[in-house]
Parts: sequence; C-alpha cells; structure tokens
Amino acid sequence: MTNISIILQSFLAFSYVMHVYGTSCPVLECWFVQEKPGGGFHAAMSQEKSLLYINTDPDSEETRSKQGPPTDHDRVYYVTDPAATLCSSSLHPPEGSVQKSQCEINPFMPQPSTVQWTVPLTDSAHSPIYLQADWYTAALQGFDGQLRLSNVLRAPTATKEPKVVLSVSSRTFMIRSRLGEPVVLDCGFWVDASSPLSGSGFAVEWRYQFRGDGRLVLAYDGKSDRFAETQEEGVGLDFTALHETGDASLILQEAQVRHSGTYICTVYLPYLLAQVAVELEIVDRILCLFLPNPRLQQLLLTQRLGGITSVVNKSSKFIPFSTKAHADVGFVL
Repeated sequence: MTNISIILQSFLAFSYVMHVYGTSCPVLECWFVQEKPGGGFHAAMSQEKSLLYINTDPDSEETRSKQGPPTDHDRVYYVTDPAATLCSSSLHPPEGSVQKSQCEINPFMPQPSTVQWTVPLTDSAHSPIYLQADWYTAALQGFDGQLRLSNVLRAPTATKEPKVVLSVSSRTFMIRSRLGEPVVLDCGFWVDASSPLSGSGFAVEWRYQFRGDGRLVLAYDGKSDRFAETQEEGVGLDFTALHETGDASLILQEAQVRHSGTYICTVYLPYLLAQVAVELEIVDRILCLFLPNPRLQQLLLTQRLGGITSVVNKSSKFIPFSTKAHADVGFVL
C-alpha cells in the first residue's frame, strides 16, 4: 500500500510540473553576432541582445502565451527543439547565480562540403527546396562547465520561428586522463527525423589541434560505411551506439603524452554541419631521474597548479609543458 501511495504522489507531482511548465523550457539569453554590411575581409561584427523562447512541441502555442512582458532585447526568437537540447539544466543557472551560460547565434549558409568523406552526402548535385529558408547556428556552453552544444536551426523565410534540425553536444568537454589508460571523448548528435535531410546519411570527423598544429584523427562516412585513411592508430568509434543513438564519441585505446590537446568533433549532414571541441589533458605520476650536476636546479622548472606539479627537464624537454604530473623526482647518485 505504501508503494502505491508513493507512485500516486509521484504521478501527481509529475502532472503538476507538466501543468505548470508544459512543453516549454526556461528562456535563453543570447548574442546574435553577424558581419556588418560591406565589411570586406576584416569586416566589423555587430552584436545584438537576443531572447530565445524554447518549446519542444512544434504544434504548441504555449511558448508564445508565456513570453512575458516586452524586454530590451533587440531580437526575439520562438525556437522549437523537439530533442530538448536547449532545455538542459546546464544552460539555466539557478536564480541569483553569478555564473551564466554562454550563447551565441550566427547566420548560416547551407552548402555542400568538399572533404572526401562527405562528398557522397551531396552526390546528386541538386539543392533541395528545403534549403530555401533562414538558417542559423547556435553555440552554447553551460554555466557549470558540463555542456558544450552546437545547433543548426531552420526558420521559414522572414520569420522568427526556427526549429533545431541538427544538434551536436559534449557533456564532458574538459577531460583529464592518466597516462596509458583508455579515454572516451564525449560527442553525440541528434537529427530532426521530420527533416528531408535526416534520411540522406551522415559523416563524422575528429580532428586534433595543439598550438597551431593539427591532424585528422578519424573520419567516417556513415552513408557508404567507410573510414577515411589516416595515420592515427589506436582510435575508434562504437558503431552500434553511433547508428542507434548518435553517440559519436572518440575512443582512445591508450592515452599518450602526444594526445594532449584539443579535439574537434564535426557531424555532417547534406549541406549542414555542426561541431564541438573537447579538451584532453594527460595527468599522471611520473618518476623523473636526473644525473647529479652542480647546476641541477637550473635544469628543473616546477609550477604548482591546483596541487599538481608540472615537471620539465629543460635540457631534454622530455615532458612537454602540456603534460601535468604529480612530482616524484629521484636522483641517480
């Protein structure tokens, strides 16, 4: 009897929440950023304060009915997000919090990609009428450091009612891993099933960047079920999760020093793309041995960072500055 009572109370609580909030989500504040007209190569950018009213049901009028009084924002959008990606608690800090989420909207121009593993997505060479609309990208980061999100939105021409078509996200975009252990770099995507582009295939790409240098880590053509040739070893995807749930996370079989840096996960649809960046830092306890030398102290550079010590042998540069290690320093006598 107690269990039935608990279930009934839970149901009533759920019904109350749905009655109060329905299919709408908390309002988002964003910056709309675009180039000023006639700017050229180094065009100046304009920024406009924007307000996003989010609804998960495209047929509901609830968002408009709860839009509230007029604001001082330059732009107001009524966004339909069936996957509720914009409703994440990471994007909506508690009232009175000094921490804020970050949100930026930009105009977007759909176009075919020219990289090899995406060419099959647009091999018909015909742009669908569906592309004739107003397109935007929205880049967001949670106030708690737990979410990065990149959405592509489509709005009927000259309206302020965009709908999320493609969403790419990472919920662990800053990762610390021990040397030699397997690492999973989180990246997932969602595609609006009602979009004509959803059944035309997809492609996933992972790239690495560090101090201006970059390389292709992995590229997969989901339409042709093929990998692009790369020089990277010990990396992969979970294909079952990729095709069933949109889990495009990169799996590193064994973390190495060279893996420290920024990884960019890009998901392609025909004419569309969205991407998020994931930061990887290798952390481990390393034993450093040095020969005795009168000037030994000049060979070491130590820097305290949150209880972790970076140790660098300046003469050999054995451990790069990007690798953090707990200090276990020994000496050979």
